[in-house]
Amino acid sequence: MPLLPISTNRTSAPLNNQRLLFQLNNDQLAIQRQYDQLSTGRKVLRLSDDPAAAARALGLQRGIAHSEQLVRNANLTAGFYQSTDVALNRVDAALITARGVAVEAAQSVLSEDELEALAITIRQNMDSIVAAGNSMFIDHQLLGGVLQPSEALTHADGTVRFDGTDAVGQTKVGSGTNSRFTVTGADAIGVASVFHTGSSLKAALNEDTRLVDLRQGAGVRGGVISLSDGDERVELDLRNTASIGDVVDVLRGVTLGGRALGVRLDNDSITIQYADTLPGTLAIADLQGSSMAKDLNISNPQGFRAPPIIGDRLSPRVTLATPLDELDDGNGLDLSAGIVIDQGDERFTIDLSEAETIGDVLISINRSGAGVKAELDEAAGRIKLRGLISGVDYSVGENGGDAAAQLGIRTADENTLLDDLNRDRGIFLNSSGPDLVITRPDGVVLDLELSGAETIQDVIDLVANHPLNRDTRRVRLTLNDVGNGLELTSPVGLSPIRVTQPGASDVGTQLGLIPLGETESTSTVVGGSAILTGVDYRPRDAGGAIDTLLRLEKAVRANDISEIGRLQAKLDKDLDTSSRTRGRVGVWSANLQDLKSAVQDESVLMQSQLSDELDADLATVISELQARQAALEASMRFVGQTASLSLLDYL
Repeated sequence: MPLLPISTNRTSAPLNNQRLLFQLNNDQLAIQRQYDQLSTGRKVLRLSDDPAAAARALGLQRGIAHSEQLVRNANLTAGFYQSTDVALNRVDAALITARGVAVEAAQSVLSEDELEALAITIRQNMDSIVAAGNSMFIDHQLLGGVLQPSEALTHADGTVRFDGTDAVGQTKVGSGTNSRFTVTGADAIGVASVFHTGSSLKAALNEDTRLVDLRQGAGVRGGVISLSDGDERVELDLRNTASIGDVVDVLRGVTLGGRALGVRLDNDSITIQYADTLPGTLAIADLQGSSMAKDLNISNPQGFRAPPIIGDRLSPRVTLATPLDELDDGNGLDLSAGIVIDQGDERFTIDLSEAETIGDVLISINRSGAGVKAELDEAAGRIKLRGLISGVDYSVGENGGDAAAQLGIRTADENTLLDDLNRDRGIFLNSSGPDLVITRPDGVVLDLELSGAETIQDVIDLVANHPLNRDTRRVRLTLNDVGNGLELTSPVGLSPIRVTQPGASDVGTQLGLIPLGETESTSTVVGGSAILTGVDYRPRDAGGAIDTLLRLEKAVRANDISEIGRLQAKLDKDLDTSSRTRGRVGVWSANLQDLKSAVQDESVLMQSQLSDELDADLATVISELQARQAALEASMRFVGQTASLSLLDYL
């Protein structure tokens, strides 16, 4: 190691002393750095020691801290998975026990005390599922929605109400991966299940329709297209257009060969032709990187299609902000009459007269006080209704108008299949003779056979077209004006309208015209007419495991073998739902372990790289320390020799 600076015989004494002291100080500092590395085990103690290595080390330290946080997230998520598995195991055990009770109740001749004991067992298993549904882990509901401040499931008058949410917790446990750590009550035990899915609301296309809302939400991305009449070609940059109206405005400003374009929007299509409506060539093509013409179904690159060029099936998405006037293919909805929701023995009348958008309709339903949650399926453009109270029947009907039908959410209408009656078990017809007999007030008997009928409308038509029911005294069968169900009306006569179901037929009961357990019913006189008003023939279950067990408890007490059999099948589905959810949690748990292992391996690798950047090699440090000490000793000897020089050394 060189000993610099070297003193020369031609320098002054002060300068010579300064240079010698600099050498000593430099050697001492170098030795101190070696001691620091030995005591700390680090070769980079400050940024100035090695700026490049320090920068790399800072990046590695951030990566290690991130990995450690991911591992902590994974450990916490594993706790959620384990707790969820325990809760779902409790649900599975309760459903399996209840299934066994249902089998015993359906296949045995039991006394009232035995039936009561079985019903109590079912109630206990239902309570066990409610307790599992309210399970928590670290202040989070496992099945009732994260951040739910109170119990998601509560008992109320023989029913169970769900006040939770469908919010799920997510956390990051891997690079770029968000993992769920909770499941919803609907996924696990079927609470807040959809009891009715409405029909399409059919939004119409207009100039304000956004491009992102076309094609049922798949959207149309702006691009660059070209138009040509065979001689002249025009390129249009439509990348900044936001609505179909913007596209129309640009197209209407195009002229080809001196001919302007005419563009028209219809309910579900855009039509492009020459404004003079005369024939000609009109080629429309996407330029490279664009798919706009194709998405709008107006692509005609070779001009083979003669104008008009019609881009149809644009299918605008229905959103919460969609005005009611744009629905029903642009005909609009008149909801002034409102709707009614029957929830068990309660009826809720919902005023929709002030609603202007679909969002307003949903808000009115959700704030009505009924245990119903309405939500919009934007992709399909229809309303879905969820039942929040288990153990009651739901029904959505009219309030003197046709608002429910227009919204597509009337739960029982003329298109209801007869096979869907009696809780999807269908109807039983009479083996010989008529299935339903209607006796008019004037004594005329209408025998109806329903062997070829498929829908409620078919039954209505059978009554209207009966050969003996075509005079002025005829009986009319229609849908109820308020709520759901059927209504028989006729002029008043000597007797009331009488409805009977002969033999083994239960048609009158399943149509809601004859009370359960009876074989006939009669009309009353209202305002000079004979009227027989039936009840809802298609009530809906709330759905889910708790709803099934509440109904099963009642069916066992009533020894209703048919209902018990129906609910056995629902129990199988509920058990399958719970087991599948538990299986998904198991898959998530296995994936979590893989992600955790990958993160830990990555952390170990980064720690190794950090060690290479910061940690000192002790053998090298000791070797360098010895060399520095030798250099310091040589410098000190040289200082001593220099300090002892005299004038005689220069002679």
